[in-house]
Amino acid sequence: MGHFGGSFYKCKPSGIVTYSPGPWGGQRAAMSIQVMCHELGCLPVSKLCGIPSVSELLTAEGTPVDPSHRMLKQLPELLTQLEWMAVAMANQRKATGTF
Repeated sequence: MGHFGGSFYKCKPSGIVTYSPGPWGGQRAAMSIQVMCHELGCLPVSKLCGIPSVSELLTAEGTPVDPSHRMLKQLPELLTQLEWMAVAMANQRKATGTF
């Protein structure tokens, strides 16, 4: 992430999606990634998407084994927040620029 420098990420929204082979879905990593996003200036939305036991939820091609599984319902909520934040931040950049 440091290859591009902080200004590349400044005042941009982000969403955090993690997965793991175990029961926690990468949530421990998500906490560290969230701090890093804040340091870079790309503010993460509040909704996280963690997919536990990924091999049980997704096929090798990435399609859901059971599309109605409760853990897969996190992603649309994250994307809704991300879209809202992206539009709001773009409008603010147009109105006032960045800091």
